[in-house]
Amino acid sequence: MAGKQIFSCLRRPTSICTSSSFAPQVRSASRSALTATRRLQEERSEEARAMERNFTRDWKAGDVYAPHDLSAAEARKWKSKKAPTTDAFDVLSLNPLNLYKNFSVMSEYVTDMGRIKPRSQTGLRPVNQRRVAKAIRRAIALGLMPSVYRHPELLKIEKKRAGAYDFYM
Repeated sequence: MAGKQIFSCLRRPTSICTSSSFAPQVRSASRSALTATRRLQEERSEEARAMERNFTRDWKAGDVYAPHDLSAAEARKWKSKKAPTTDAFDVLSLNPLNLYKNFSVMSEYVTDMGRIKPRSQTGLRPVNQRRVAKAIRRAIALGLMPSVYRHPELLKIEKKRAGAYDFYM
């Protein structure tokens, strides 16, 4: 068999190819094999990242768990963040209505979109939740707090960008 070789790398142990016609086939086969393996690795890493996102519980050495603890239903339980169990205003013996001028305190109880956070997220007693809501509304009405929350630094950046675009118009 002079001039012909048997190549087992293509997973066809009985195929016989001439060496001159075989070179482009090997390159294309190796490229497709490499891209296929890369795709598989990327898919596996995406799956691993998704699993890591789902399992937010930190397991420590010595923790005992059952197979059910690794299920998606249990992962959802650990993923949900629990509200604080103590009311911060009661611990500090403060009245939230007196803090309407304090932007940093009031902004803790407002979402990024400017909505007042519900009691399930703030962990406040109903009385203090109503007081915080009233204080936030009071601060917005007086202009101490924006109705839609935007950080002053972000507003500066947007203003600079708008100024840069005015030059071209």
